[in-house]
Amino acid sequence: MLIKPSASIRQNYNEIANLCRETGEPVYLTKNGEGDLVVMDIEAFAR
Repeated sequence: MLIKPSASIRQNYNEIANLCRETGEPVYLTKNGEGDLVVMDIEAFAR
């Protein structure tokens, strides 16, 4: 499980997108220490 602060999606979109593609795992984004969003590769989503 990969966990990142939500601000990192704005600053590091390509890094997070590559993590999703390479690992096939969702990335959990937090806001103020609480779960906020989940980002995943489109191929993983389609499964």
